[in-house]
Parts: sequence; C-alpha cells; structure tokens
Amino acid sequence: MTGLPGDMESESTYHEQLQSWLEIASTSAKAASIHVLCDDPASVTLPAGAGGEVTKGDRAHFVGLGQALAKDANRLVVIAWGHGGRQGNTPVFHVRGPRIMAADFQALAGRSAAPESRWILLYPGSGAFAAALAGDKRRVLSSEAETMFGSDPRGMSVLLKLARDKPSLSFDALCEEFGRAVTAWYAERNLARTEEPTLWSGTAKPRLLAGTSESNAFASTPPAPTNAPPKEQRHAEEAASADLPPAWKAITRADPQKYPDADAVVLLRRCTYTLGASPAVVTENEEYIQVLTPEGKRFGDFDVSFSPPYEDISFLDCEVLSPEGKLVRLDPDSIHEGAEPTAGDYHKPSRKFFSLPGVVPGAVLHVRYKTEWKEFPLPHVSLEIPLGQEMPTLDTTIEVGVPQGTPFHFGLEQVAAPDPVIKQTSYGTTYRWHFEALPSQARDILMPPLQGSRLQISTFPDWAAFAEWYARISKLTDEVTPEIAAKATELTRNAKTNHEKVPALYDYVTNLRYVAIPLGVNSFRPHAAANVLQNQFGDCKDKANLLNALLHSQHIDARLVLVPRFSQAHEGLPGLAFNHAISRVMLDGQVLWVDTTDDVCRFGMLPPGDPGRNVLVIDGQTSALTELPAPGPKDHRLTLRGEADCTGAADALPLKLIATALGYPDYELRTAAREIRDHGSSVPLLAARYRPCAGSFALETQKATGVSALDESFAWTAEGSWVGGCSANGSARSLRSPFWLPKEWEAALHHRTSGLFLNQGYPLTLDEEVVFRLPPKGQLGSLPAAREGRTDPLQWRIEWATIGQDKLVAKLHSELRRGECPASETPGVQQQFRALLSAVAATASFTAAP
Repeated sequence: MTGLPGDMESESTYHEQLQSWLEIASTSAKAASIHVLCDDPASVTLPAGAGGEVTKGDRAHFVGLGQALAKDANRLVVIAWGHGGRQGNTPVFHVRGPRIMAADFQALAGRSAAPESRWILLYPGSGAFAAALAGDKRRVLSSEAETMFGSDPRGMSVLLKLARDKPSLSFDALCEEFGRAVTAWYAERNLARTEEPTLWSGTAKPRLLAGTSESNAFASTPPAPTNAPPKEQRHAEEAASADLPPAWKAITRADPQKYPDADAVVLLRRCTYTLGASPAVVTENEEYIQVLTPEGKRFGDFDVSFSPPYEDISFLDCEVLSPEGKLVRLDPDSIHEGAEPTAGDYHKPSRKFFSLPGVVPGAVLHVRYKTEWKEFPLPHVSLEIPLGQEMPTLDTTIEVGVPQGTPFHFGLEQVAAPDPVIKQTSYGTTYRWHFEALPSQARDILMPPLQGSRLQISTFPDWAAFAEWYARISKLTDEVTPEIAAKATELTRNAKTNHEKVPALYDYVTNLRYVAIPLGVNSFRPHAAANVLQNQFGDCKDKANLLNALLHSQHIDARLVLVPRFSQAHEGLPGLAFNHAISRVMLDGQVLWVDTTDDVCRFGMLPPGDPGRNVLVIDGQTSALTELPAPGPKDHRLTLRGEADCTGAADALPLKLIATALGYPDYELRTAAREIRDHGSSVPLLAARYRPCAGSFALETQKATGVSALDESFAWTAEGSWVGGCSANGSARSLRSPFWLPKEWEAALHHRTSGLFLNQGYPLTLDEEVVFRLPPKGQLGSLPAAREGRTDPLQWRIEWATIGQDKLVAKLHSELRRGECPASETPGVQQQFRALLSAVAATASFTAAP
C-alpha cells in the first residue's frame, strides 16, 4: 500500500517503487495473490497470472481488506510506505479521507488467517504502528523506533535494491543488511540520518538496525552472519535464461545484417524526468544495447557524469545477457567514482566509471540508473535531453512530469516527432514522447558542433523571469575596485579616445589564461572581477565580466551577454540555453559585441560559434533575445602573394610566399601557429589549413606574427621550393599556378547526405596572385582563358596575364558567401567546387632558351 502522495515527485516515486515491488512479488517471491492499495488504481496493472486486486488506497478499502484475508491461510506480507504524521497526538498514515491509524493495522492483523506475517512500514510514525503490531509470529520492519522523525524516510529505494539483488535472503537477514545499507547511504552523502530502521521480531525486544542509541533501551543489532562469496567474486552474479526478469523477456535482439555500418544498436531506451520541489528533479535512465561487432565492445565501458553535492546518482541495474542466454550482473556498489581536476574554486563534475563483464558480439547490455537533485541550483528547471546517439536507437521513450500549475515549455531540435501524449493526474501533468528508429549521429568533420537531436525543456515562466534571476545573482560581480581602476588606467595610458581604449583593454583580457568551465547547472555566477584580475585566469563569463569592469572604470558602458555557442536559444523556450558569455559595449551610440574568451581572436571578430546566435543581454532592462550579427565575406579574407622563379630547373622552382589574414583566416592561422609551435613541427604554417592545388611546397624558412600579438594583423612569409608545379619536355615547359585552397573544400567533394559547415561557419574571401619570372629569351606559349563562376554561395574568377616580356601573373579571386549550407544545397556547392578545381588545373606554356 502506498499512502497519499501529496505532490508530483512523491506520486512518481511511489508508482515506480510500487512497480518494482510487483515485479519482485511475482518473480522472486512468487506470491499467490497480490492486493494493491494506491491513490491511482488505474495506473497499476497486476502481473500476468497473479490473483488479487487493485483498489483505492483509503481507509475504507484498507479495513475491507481484512475480510478478504480472513480465509487465506498463506503467509501474509504487508508493505506500506508514504507520508505519515500526527492527528493530535496520535500517529497516522496519510490517505485520502480519514487517516489510517495503528489500531487499523492491528485489526487487519487480527482478522487475517495467516499463520505468520511480515510487515514493512516505512513512513513517519511507523514505530508506533510497529509497537501496536508486535506479537507472536509477526515480524515488523519499521523506519523508526520510539522517535517520530519529521521527514520521510529515504530507505525504500535501498530496501528495493537489496530485495532485487539478494532475493534468497531471509526476512531477518534482509532487515539486518537494510540497516547497514541505510547507515551507509547517509554516511556517503554526509547527511544526518533521519530514520532509525528497527526490527520487531515476535515478542522479543526490538532491535535497532542502523547502530546503537544511548537515549533508549532498545537493543542494538548484533553482528550479522554472512555467507558472502570471496571478494573477487562479489562483482557479478549469474542467472539462467529461465530466471530472467520480466523486463528482459520483452527485449528482442536486432538482426545485425540490417545495421551493416553500426557496431552496436540501442534496442530500447527509456528516460523519465520528474520535476518537483523536494526532490527538485528525479531522473531514471535505462538502456538495452546489443553489441554487433568486435569493435562494439567499447560500448561496455560507461562514463556517466553527475554534479555533487547537488546531484546524487545511484545505479540500479548493470547487466549483460550473453549470446547463450546467461545473465551476468555487476554489483552497482563496485562502481568507481572519479572527480575532474579543479582550478581554485572552479569545480567540475564527478564521474562514475565502470566496465560490464562478458561484453562480446551478440551480448545485450542493460544499464539503469537514477539521479536526484534534492535542490536544483536554478530557481526553475531548465534541461537539455539528448536523443540521437553514436549508434542507431530502435525505440526511445522520454517522459517528463511537472507539478500542477507549473509553466512548461519544450522544443525539439534536429528531429521530427508528433506532439507528446499528455496525461493529467491529481498532482501534475506528464508529457510522453515516443521515437522509433532514430538514426546514428556519428560526428563528421564538416558538421557543426553540438548539432545532435535533442529535447529541451524549461519551467521558467518567460525570458523576463530568467533575465531577472541572472541579473540578481551576477549583481556586483563587475564592481570597480581601486586595483581594477589602476590597471585600466595603466593599459590605456597611450589611448587618446574611447575607440582606442576598448581594443587595448580587450587585448589584455583576451590574453589572460582561459579555464574551461561551461555555463551550466554547475556554474552560473561570474567570479568577482577583482578576483579574476588577481588570479589572471577565468572562464568565459569571468573574462567578459572583468572586461566590463575595466571599461566601467573608464566610463564606458559594457554589459554581460549570455550566448548559446554553436547552438541556439528560442523565444518560446526560456531557460538556460546558454553555454557561453561575451560583452556588449556601447560606444558613441554604436553597439560592439566583444568576446574575450579565445586568446587568438582579434578585436572586432566574434569567434566560432557566436555569429548569428540569439543572445540575452543582462542589463536589468532587456527581457527578450537579440540576434548577433552574421559575418560578411569582406571581413574574413586571406590575401596571398607569391613569386616563383622559372629560370632554373623545372623540377623545383624557388618560391616566395606572403600571406596576410583578416577575420577568421587570422584566427585559424594563429591557432595553427600555436599548434606547430607546441608540437615542434617544421611544416609550412599555411599548410595546416590550406593546400596548394598543384605540386607541393617544400619549406626552407618561414616566420609569422606572434600568436598573442592581437594589435596587428597576422602575416606569414615563407621561402622554399615548389615541386611538381612545372613539367618539362625538352625546352618546352607546362606551368600551373600554386593557388592555395582550404583543405575542407576538397573534403566536401565526397559523397554526403548532410549539410556543409565550412570555415567554422564563416564566409571566406580569397585573393591570390602569383608572379612567375620566365627564363631570359624564353618564348611564351599559350595562357589559359579567363574562367569564372557566378553562382552563390561560391563565386570565383581566375585569369592569367603577361607582365612585360619576362613575367606571367596568375590571379584568383573567390568568395564563399556563407560557410553553412543545408543538405538541400550540398550537391550544388559540390558542383561549384568541382568547377573551381577544374579551372585552377589549367596550364600555361612557355619555351626556355636552348
């Protein structure tokens, strides 16, 4: 019997626990009949073949149950849990209508014809009920002894785990292990224990199961006998296929031939989210994964992150069904925990690591775990639920329950689905989505980051409520201290105008060390700007906040801006859609969007993932999203100038190159320069992101602008030999131009069904010119005709010309007008790339003097 839930979270918890007891009663216990009393009988179905009934959980049906049991001579087991309290000075069990009292339990026990009975009572006041029930041939497990605790016991989940994992335990042994497990549960979480498991065995003195207490005369628990297997064998238990739990019997293996490109497939995935008040968020995640290939064995290794102390995680099932039908279980208590390293007070999530035993092709893995946020670190819940995975998913169910009257917003991205099935209960509303045959979402180098299918949910009423909350928690973090004012004065001493001060302060903050702490449930509030200045490091919002404080000291208006980097925020879905922060600077009526996170990003450019995003400005006034500007081709340009000497041997022409970059090319070449420096590589810097269309460039010397020199455009010069661009047949020479194109453009030519994400989403302008010095007295042959492409998104033109009597020049101008193209445009863009590559392959000819 479950008591009156009283709220959405209790209703969901009671239903889940009730279903678990029904499974245990019908399998391990093999009950002759099962009687269920609960608040919502329509939501409960008895196991197939089980006698009994499901009725309303009120006092009338409870009292009437005594008549049904009066002629049943089987052993009686009663399990009751829920909310308890006092009616006056009398302990009661809460149900709808009149409360149930200890005398009602005593009357039920007296009417039953059972020769023996076992009672499990887990609710406040259960000690008084147990005292009234205690008697010959009755054993009672209560969550209390003499003292009534004000909070509900947490032990039911612990007891269920023991009952599932160790079905052969006697009642007394189960109670003793339960006492130790409850003690450990509270100790692991550093919580004061608010329940006192007690065993009332016949007429014997009750025994405290969770330790001694000097304040009462109850006996403590004696050492429990154990027949545990050796330590090295405790990690797993085996069961024959005939003993499989009912949940396994509903799982059907997939045909591997239907998934030739997959190493594994998710047969079934279920995720439930219960949003409430105490606990604030409870989730249960369950997956059945079939391994298809030897490479798929990697899916037997699990790495699950969670966020203590706010979030607690417990694993319920960790199992492997072998191809032969044998079930191997991993003890969830053996799962290890590891924490990410921290930097100061920048805390990262903890993780649970484990590997399942016996993972081979044909095996089916089953993992089920539960997380619980006692208090959610936001005033309202805002979550992102991933849908697509690395492997195909055949059947997915997502269920979200919210309390009655709670605002609820949801949105699906990168996946189509019908409207959710909505169910109303006395305490709230449940939304249920069902997806079939979700394809795998393997990463592609030409796909944008964070683009998997997902369900976003939020209980924030609107964007005004979210903005008000964030403004409140970040208040005063950008306070100007004497140290900040002094630093700003020092950095701007040579600046004559505000337009010169802003880049100077930007360069300083951008060059500070970045510590990656994503803007999520673990990290919302920026650290005080004075602390960031002292530490000389920070995450995105810390660095933006410091820049704002420095600008405020110079009387320049600057505000924090929340950004969904590489993702998107939506007007109809208020909540924590953001993973990044930048600054909005107002300068002479002009709006400047400034991102200090990437130390290779020059002032004036928004780094990858920012442009075009819907952002929220935290200024105490804005309560709607603002779109960041989209980049234009003229702001992202690579200019390349080359000089090739054709007067010598044709197999290796001396070549000098000069490249200057603006916008994204500046950003990517600074990044490449750092990578080359860190790895001690001697390859041409330009070759890290671009490749010559003809031949190869053999580097001799190169130099480039310093990575951290953000006050000047990035430039690169190099000298070397151009190999394979010129071929000789006697005195006749054929010459191709060493134009350089992004490596991604070649990768984009291959067969694909998805869209293109080129140049990190930026447009790109290429201006290239190569001058060839011909041999003295050489004779010019033919020059390629000018060619061009005028179709968006790629427009280009190539032309050759003579300079005087001894030089040729080849020129390329191209504009990729947008870096992101949907799948419908992919074939057209590929055709444009093919046309361009065909044009740059054209050759000029000349004859060297004999």
